[in-house]
Amino acid sequence: MHCFFSALQVNWLSMLHAIAGFFIGVPPELAVIIVSMMPVLEQRVGIPLAILVYHMPIWKAYFLVMAGNIGPVLALLYFAGDFHAWVHKRSGFFSSRIWLKKLDEAQEAFRKYEKYGLLGLMLFVALPIPGSGIFTGAIIAFLMGVPFRHSWPYLVGAVLLSGLLTVAVTLGFGRVFF
Repeated sequence: MHCFFSALQVNWLSMLHAIAGFFIGVPPELAVIIVSMMPVLEQRVGIPLAILVYHMPIWKAYFLVMAGNIGPVLALLYFAGDFHAWVHKRSGFFSSRIWLKKLDEAQEAFRKYEKYGLLGLMLFVALPIPGSGIFTGAIIAFLMGVPFRHSWPYLVGAVLLSGLLTVAVTLGFGRVFF
């Protein structure tokens, strides 16, 4: 069992150092914000990177990661409806029909999840697991036709909660293995 955790420690720490190595010459604060903006990495990597590699205070790591994770997604979600209307208006007859058909199919696929509502979306986004971050939540909210003014508080709340969970896991992981 000890070998398993030793291997996990080496792989996780190696990944964090590899990411930090990519940002050599960049201020650590900016590196953490940029990592937190990336859809696959988001806060699940940003918080451990800030705390375990850059040795930032918890409050600073949390604030930078939340700013990097929440800001761009809210901007994208805010303009998603306008972008959709722009694509629909400019894409021409053939592309417009295909786009609208695919959007209708996606919205129909998400109808079965509407019973869970925004609280279900919030719980989904709050889980700090791969594929359940704020980018995915924003796409789901858009596909479900939830207006920005209704979806953003749930998405932000979910990310704040997920960030706290990630901090707790990071601190626990760091205390156990480092």
